[in-house]
Amino acid sequence: MMRRDWRRAALLAPMALLLAVAVAAGPQSAARAKAPAADKCCAPKASDYPGESNRHYVTVRGEIVDYYCYIEKGLTGPAHKDCGTRCVAGDVCMGILTTDKQLYMISVNHLRAMDPLSFRNIPDPFTTCRGWIAETVDLGGYAMERRGQKIIEIANVKKASGPPPAGDPPARSQ
Repeated sequence: MMRRDWRRAALLAPMALLLAVAVAAGPQSAARAKAPAADKCCAPKASDYPGESNRHYVTVRGEIVDYYCYIEKGLTGPAHKDCGTRCVAGDVCMGILTTDKQLYMISVNHLRAMDPLSFRNIPDPFTTCRGWIAETVDLGGYAMERRGQKIIEIANVKKASGPPPAGDPPARSQ
């Protein structure tokens, strides 16, 4: 091959690679663009999971904790409030340590995470919890457990007062 041909090949190789990537991605991108809005969310379907879902509504009373410091060192209470607040501000997980010493990781509402604009001007209970480290709260949401890991997808939270709340789910608007 002549020197001129090598230069031409060197110039064309990146363009050929870009064309190959565009052709390979094209039909998939077009299919995604034509998909109905409901398909864009990764909301679970029964066929997505083997076995049954164990998701159920609960209301629990307990202390909001910095998950890491509680798991590693057992730290709770007002003496740990400043450290816990800094940790969750840096995206360390939060948990709720219930009055019967069960620990649940607190998860943001899944639909809110997938479509935040739909929740504009609606208070976020997950964000509220970030400011309530070391506080005792009544937290309602959907509890799940798998392989020993407990999690609550938060639906509502308020500072605890009076008797512990009943575990009834919130009324749904039709």
